[in-house]
Amino acid sequence: MVTTHLGTKYLIYPLDYDAKLSFKPDSTTILLINQLSFDKKVAGKKLAALKAGAFSAIRCAEAELGSLPHVKTVNLVDSASLTVTADLIKILALKYHSDYVLALTDYNADVALEDIQNGDAYYNSVVIVKFTLFEGDGLFYKKLQGSSSSVRSIQPYMGFVASLFIHPTIARSKDSINVVSRNAVLIALSDYLPHTETLSRPLYTDKWLNPMTTEILAGNFDKAYNLSQPLLNDKNPIVAGRAAYNMAVVYEAQGDIDEAINMAQLSLDKYKNPYASAILNDLKSE
Repeated sequence: MVTTHLGTKYLIYPLDYDAKLSFKPDSTTILLINQLSFDKKVAGKKLAALKAGAFSAIRCAEAELGSLPHVKTVNLVDSASLTVTADLIKILALKYHSDYVLALTDYNADVALEDIQNGDAYYNSVVIVKFTLFEGDGLFYKKLQGSSSSVRSIQPYMGFVASLFIHPTIARSKDSINVVSRNAVLIALSDYLPHTETLSRPLYTDKWLNPMTTEILAGNFDKAYNLSQPLLNDKNPIVAGRAAYNMAVVYEAQGDIDEAINMAQLSLDKYKNPYASAILNDLKSE
């Protein structure tokens, strides 16, 4: 599937992931608690946006874990003031009849200037989530972390001073942050979740790439591969780097993660570009 936004073309495709680990083979209850506290310096719309993103992360974890066979989730909303100890985990597990306790321990979101290329400023939405999964006795636990990013927007670069005042913000990027938050949670819990993730990857559409890009968007990946070979060896690093990135998208869409990583790394070896950085970060987490 293909879509366009502000002149940029995207390839949209699903990827299936199998669970690597499982909980109890029979009925399992997981208690979710919030152990997140934000820096007191964060306030106003930014704090509201971060709290909304963290809430979305917890709700996503609740929904995804609750969708597993024989798994029930309980969300203890008012839990931020609790001081987690092994004894407290044991008490909570007994009170709520839970086998595991999943605590959200950290959440951070940002919209950052990733790079400047050819007069354009690339801004990434970036989210990091951290959980701790306790067994019911409170003695054994596992730390889970997920991070995700996406190129949210590209806008003309007006210079350093102007970029301090005119740039995307978290408060104005709620929808984008929520989407990236969900992806970060899925990555954090990926060992336990079989899931299908719908990805939307931007493609480079420079005129020298048009024949290859056209075939990618049409789903003709074999033809795109053949057209990419001379471009990957082009003496111009931008031509070769952008062709390699587009092929990284192709390999990811086909489920060949190792080759997708190779192409994304080749793209970055040719020249630093934000699209390749974003996909490589995600691929290494898959």
